[in-house]
Amino acid sequence: MISAVNNKNLKNKTSVIKIIAGILTAAFMWGSGNVVSRSLLIEGIDEIFLITTRVSIIGTLLFIHYSIFNRDKFNKKLLKEASTTALASIFFVGWFFIFSLQYISAGLVTLLISSAPVFTILWLKILLKDEKISKQKYVSIFIGLLGVSYLFISKETGLANQGNIFLGGTLAFMGVQCIALATVLNRKYAPQYKVSSWLTYQYPVVIFLSWIVFLITQTEIQTLNSSQILRVGILVLFNLGAFTSFTWLIQRVSALQVASVDYLVPVVGVTAGVIFLDESFNPNLLIAGIFIFFSLIMNTREEFSS
Repeated sequence: MISAVNNKNLKNKTSVIKIIAGILTAAFMWGSGNVVSRSLLIEGIDEIFLITTRVSIIGTLLFIHYSIFNRDKFNKKLLKEASTTALASIFFVGWFFIFSLQYISAGLVTLLISSAPVFTILWLKILLKDEKISKQKYVSIFIGLLGVSYLFISKETGLANQGNIFLGGTLAFMGVQCIALATVLNRKYAPQYKVSSWLTYQYPVVIFLSWIVFLITQTEIQTLNSSQILRVGILVLFNLGAFTSFTWLIQRVSALQVASVDYLVPVVGVTAGVIFLDESFNPNLLIAGIFIFFSLIMNTREEFSS
């Protein structure tokens, strides 16, 4: 009896450690990914070329892995649900954030990303009509919006050369809505499938649409130096790691509990931006961050106490 209890406790501890590892992995790779992307944009790499290259490499790697290790038959239902989710979680969110990095700092983008769980509440209410939202969570939405609004009012871009908070901030805010929507869709559809299958089936539509944009805009294929090739490789690795960890987490804990990732993403992003890109960190970012973090605490307190 004692042995059984000990084994159960050990299993629970192992599960907790895995969840914490997943949260740390997703936060580090998501927070660092924006910094790597902006470092390439600063050097003149075209946004459309970068995002098309990235999704094509990721999709190819996932397909190779799936072909070798999975023997499942083609699943039309999985393709439909994965493609629908991918439009928000990968395609639109990728385009919104990559273009926002031309106008605001990587640290500011990651700070805005941290507000995603607040808006996840709204998407839960819209898509899952029976989802009950407490007054406390509605208050957290209001406080989160105050933090985002403060960034716009203060015209803070996090860049020494000013940038454009209204254009960059609006693009990033739209990306945040995509993350919030994708969190709900992932929670609704992903748990019934293997992580590798879910991710692999998401990328065909993303790659197809990205190449359509690439061709329509007549984007040129650029030649990369060794440093840029290395960073593209790191970006691919970070994206694969972040999406895999996120999908794994969303299958095991609630959509709002995954918000733990968002506590850490801005810490990683802002720190890496200051260190590697010489981005600024000033009182405006701190004030907005306090609003957003406080809204996150209110948002998730009920979830973790339940």
